Amino acid sequence: MEIIPKVTERLLEEEIEEQEFVDVIKDIYKQECYIYAIIPDWEEELLNQLSDDFILINKIKIPLWRSFPRTIGFLGYVKDSKKQYIYDFYLRSTTMDFLVFSELDVSQLLNKISKENIDIYDKFETNKVPHITIGPDGQWLNIVEY
Repeated sequence: MEIIPKVTERLLEEEIEEQEFVDVIKDIYKQECYIYAIIPDWEEELLNQLSDDFILINKIKIPLWRSFPRTIGFLGYVKDSKKQYIYDFYLRSTTMDFLVFSELDVSQLLNKISKENIDIYDKFETNKVPHITIGPDGQWLNIVEY
């Protein structure tokens, strides 16, 4: 029998402040929060800010959906126990194609990401991993539970 995910949309205020956003995530994830992403190379400021906290799994030379020509994407994750980076990722969610929040460490699944299949969302869905994604305009969260 196939498990159907329960997807809940949580609307966000139009110009949500950092503490409000952090509180929303803390309400969902009481402990740590893992942030999984493919960070485009033009996000140097974010990469520098994350410094040692970003665990790089792979560099992928791919055409990201919103960029032309090809660019380098840094596939990896941050274990954000203090929820200090989630707002920075939220602010960039409209320019980053792949961004997922989860309370589970699924970093081993990311090893299977390649330039032929860069869809990190698929790894969460096929493995039935609860997660959160951000709506295309940053106005809501998609909370996926199994």
